[in-house]
Amino acid sequence: MKHLTLVALFALAACGPAPIGPTGGGGGTTDAGSDAGTPSDAGMPSDAGTPSDAGMPSDAGTPSDAGTPSDAGTPTDAGTRWTFVGLPGTQCARGAQAGLGYNRGSSTELVIFVEGGGACWNTGTCHPSLFQWGPVCNYGSDSFCLWDNPGGTKALAVNVESTDPYPADGGGAFPSALAGIKDSLLFTRRAENPLRDASYVFVPYCTGDLHAGNATRTYSFKADAFSAPVPITHHFSGAPNFDAYLAWLRTQHPTVTTIWLTGVSGGGYGAELNLKRVRLAFPEATVHLLADSAPMLDSPYFPDWKTAWNLQTPAGCASCDAGFTDLIQYMIDDAPSARVALLAYTEDQVITRFFFSAGNTNAWLTPPYATYTSNLVALEALYDARPNAKDFRLAGQEHVMLQKYGVVLADGGISAPVSSPDGGTNLKAWVDAWVTGTGPWASQR
Repeated sequence: MKHLTLVALFALAACGPAPIGPTGGGGGTTDAGSDAGTPSDAGMPSDAGTPSDAGMPSDAGTPSDAGTPSDAGTPTDAGTRWTFVGLPGTQCARGAQAGLGYNRGSSTELVIFVEGGGACWNTGTCHPSLFQWGPVCNYGSDSFCLWDNPGGTKALAVNVESTDPYPADGGGAFPSALAGIKDSLLFTRRAENPLRDASYVFVPYCTGDLHAGNATRTYSFKADAFSAPVPITHHFSGAPNFDAYLAWLRTQHPTVTTIWLTGVSGGGYGAELNLKRVRLAFPEATVHLLADSAPMLDSPYFPDWKTAWNLQTPAGCASCDAGFTDLIQYMIDDAPSARVALLAYTEDQVITRFFFSAGNTNAWLTPPYATYTSNLVALEALYDARPNAKDFRLAGQEHVMLQKYGVVLADGGISAPVSSPDGGTNLKAWVDAWVTGTGPWASQR
């Protein structure tokens, strides 16, 4: 049973959040029918390089050579017509081109959904192997960690080991990733969805850096007991990728009035870390933020993340190198017209482990929930002190809440949204108020 629990847990943590819906190349467009240790010794591998080697891809290209989604469909069929747009110059972890999913709407509004799926920052978390295990395996000292599962010999971030996870033909990981959101009420054209007329954008995740790094690192990988370690080049290119996505979106949307920037888990952090980047790319638009299961807490691992990824923080933020809490405080205060929303569980089992558990089996099996909760309460106090920031918290150790807004069922009905802790509202009403700016919008705990 312990083995099965570990498999299930790390499949959730590393392979991305629970689907929002029911479970179920070139620049063209295609339809989609080191060791983790403890916080004190996390360190960086000696071959990790420095931020000065981050650079930009030499073949970054321009939006003009990315092609246009001529087959992206019309608003009448946009609820089912998604197109994958491969963008030259973008890079996944292993160097392959990335791109974005696109579903054209009828209004001057955009919904940008940022994909989640863990994070990695050294050999044991990005490319674990016989050379070095992942964190739950305590680097090979526990025999059950020979199991080929996340936390054992699989990375703690999605798609970082794939040589081409998002090919330009729209195959690879795109169909299964898209399946996680397309049945969510928030991504349908139904009358119940206040965002039904917007264009939808799906930002894929394949860099392991919470969509916010700009660095190239080299790690060692040992395929089997008889093979010598070989170097693996890893591109933490989330930030320049995001720039490329926004530049392409600008060519498609010369006039934008409102943007709803959202994501779950690692994608929620990506949305938070890129809020100002989106605002600068679309200065005429009001940008609102909804992060699901991505509380910006200060982790002992933050210095290692910042160094490994060459984390890109806003140029005008003098304190943003201090930690995630300073970063979100800056983002909220810098955008007083933005509604900044957070969905969180009181004892999120995934975020607790990523942020506060030491890199050994026992620490990952018995995560420090009290530490997570106390930090979450402190973050909520920061939100309470600002009129444009609210949160919706539920009790429990679950991870990812947005699917509880409402899912379109096979019979055409919609699943009931989850109620607030006091029963006075529900998640759909709360998120709808975040979208429209009308009706009561207050923190729920």
